[in-house]
Amino acid sequence: MVKPQAQALHFLNDGGEMGELIRAKDWSQSPLGTPETWPQSLQTIVGILLNSEFPMFVWWGKELITIYNDNYRPIAGEKHPKLLGQSGQEGWTEIWSDLGPLVDSVFRGQATWSEDQLLNMNRRGYVEETYFTFSYSPIQDETGKVAGLFCACIETTEKVKASRRVNESERNLRSTILQSPVAMSILKGPSFTVEIANQRMYEIWGKGADTLLNKPIFEALPEARNQGLEELLNRVYTTGEGFLANERPINLPRNNGVETVYVNFVYEPFRDGDGNITGVVVVANDVTEQVLARRKVEESEAQLQKRVQERTMELENLNRELKRTNASLEEFAYAASHDLKEPVRKIHLFTDRLKQELAEQLTPAQRSLFDRVENASLRMGTLIEDLLAYSQISKGVSDFEPVDLYKKVQLVLQDLEVEIEEKKAKIILEDLPVIHAQKRQVQQLFQNLIGNALKYSREGVQPEIKISGEIVLGSQTPVALSKEEAQQKFHLIQVQDNGIGFEQEDADRIFNVFTRLHGNAEYKGTGVGLSIAQKVAENHNGYIWAEGKPGEGATFFVLFPAT
Repeated sequence: MVKPQAQALHFLNDGGEMGELIRAKDWSQSPLGTPETWPQSLQTIVGILLNSEFPMFVWWGKELITIYNDNYRPIAGEKHPKLLGQSGQEGWTEIWSDLGPLVDSVFRGQATWSEDQLLNMNRRGYVEETYFTFSYSPIQDETGKVAGLFCACIETTEKVKASRRVNESERNLRSTILQSPVAMSILKGPSFTVEIANQRMYEIWGKGADTLLNKPIFEALPEARNQGLEELLNRVYTTGEGFLANERPINLPRNNGVETVYVNFVYEPFRDGDGNITGVVVVANDVTEQVLARRKVEESEAQLQKRVQERTMELENLNRELKRTNASLEEFAYAASHDLKEPVRKIHLFTDRLKQELAEQLTPAQRSLFDRVENASLRMGTLIEDLLAYSQISKGVSDFEPVDLYKKVQLVLQDLEVEIEEKKAKIILEDLPVIHAQKRQVQQLFQNLIGNALKYSREGVQPEIKISGEIVLGSQTPVALSKEEAQQKFHLIQVQDNGIGFEQEDADRIFNVFTRLHGNAEYKGTGVGLSIAQKVAENHNGYIWAEGKPGEGATFFVLFPAT
């Protein structure tokens, strides 16, 4: 025989952990009483929900006492196990404003159904947005009155949020398509109905939205048929493999007729939230103008290439001729200058001898003429020497070797000792580097720069000449250098004086051959010295420039590579 208590609690058998919890719970203070005293209708429904694989619960009596199964426990969250035997209104206070009216309807005998109902539940210690699909059904007691509520439910939070994300993605996609700087559209279904397209796509198609939107593309745009596009779209739609075309010719409506346009386009499968292919995304760009322009270039390419080759040969011939001419000019300049030295020397010698022999017979005017002839021959001799030096410098540099600039400048100062003493010049010589150079040319450079500073000193002002050097990056100089040179190190040599200076607008012109800013009566010279200095800098892959201010002096900068 089965014991009465066991018989009374048979509905809890095989009820899983919740059956055991119900059996073990102290129900003495509950309005329901102990499980063995529960009405048969309640025992029956509890037996059903405990053995169900679906989340279920019961609210019983006017107190809405809560009883639920194992599959409902994840929904209860941290409210379990306290929720068992508790009032539904007390257990779910945060959502009762949503549930209360439904519960009232059930207790009036009306079943309810809610799909994807928003419930802001607190089941993990914080309020979260959840969604449920559930049914509320009335439970009648033995007298036929509604004594409780039976709920079968399923949480749809992830489904709702996923659907929301899909909808948001579709809205974003539509917005992207409409605002895209390139032509875009979506063709839906196997008939490739135009679901959405932007203005640029309608311009490529040659028809507007009033003709194409929500219509199968090949029905509304028959001009595009039978050009292989149907097969391409079907392949993408059925296989899910994208397709890329470059400069594809397509016959489309243009100017009240049909013309061939060239289009770059991409076909990509369009998928729904479950990954199923529902259409094709089209991205396109009309490149007709570029294709036609390139073809014109290609058509004339052979002729252009022929002209380029002919012109190249002409330039090569001119370049060879120019080299021969330059070589001849250099040889002529050297020979002419060298051959002129002796006649000029004889002019000076014979003029001096004639002046001495006729000294007692010469009038002051005749003596002045002799002096002028001698001075002219001296200037001519100096010019010839400078031209010879310039001619030699122009031939470039050979025999590079380490040159101590400090020692080299000291030798130059010794050569200029007479001029320095005559002008009582103050020379400031700072440390200078050792560079790889042609020592004779470097000596000529400093001879001209320092001699220039002495020559153009101010009347009544003690000349002061400062020679200094430092290491700099190419980018720290005002010289227009290549990107590589801008990152290289250079020796920057400065020769600074307090002489008469010059206008800055003349800074480039003073390096031209025979250019002089002052008359020969004021300052004697040939106008070749600074040209020689520039050639020396160029021969050493360096640079030279000047800065000056009238009445305040000038500074010459020479840049030598540090490597």
